[in-house]
Formats: sequence, structure tokens, C-alpha cells
Amino acid sequence: MSQVSSAVANSAQYWRIAGMSYLKYANTCAEVVRASLKEPFLTQAKGRETVYYKMTKWSKGQAGESVIKEVMPK
Repeated sequence: MSQVSSAVANSAQYWRIAGMSYLKYANTCAEVVRASLKEPFLTQAKGRETVYYKMTKWSKGQAGESVIKEVMPK
């Protein structure tokens, strides 16, 4: 059991050694996995790539109108 914990602990820092943030590392891993998929799984994964977020402008401590943005990867 301690060998597994040790291996996980050692490998968990490789993204830092490479000079990457965890978010960049996770995105790179996800791209590699998606690139290796075949149909029908590729189509299903492509459908989940679009990201939506809500943006609200604030002025003088009051929330303004909210706008929902859609970001589609290249």
C-alpha cells in the first residue's frame, strides 16, 4: 500500500518540474485523450468541449446585465 502512495506522490509533481500550471497540464492531458478517441466516442467528446460562462459587469457596487458567453475550441 505504501508503494502505491509513494508512486502517486512522486508522479504528482511532474507537471511542476515541466514548468506548467496544473490547469495547463490537465488541458494537455485532455487533448491527448481526445485525439486518441475513435468514433462514436470522438463525436461525444467533441460535444462536451464547448464552454459556457456568465459574465456580469459591476458598476458602483451594483451588478449590471449578465451576458452568457460561449467559447468553442479551435
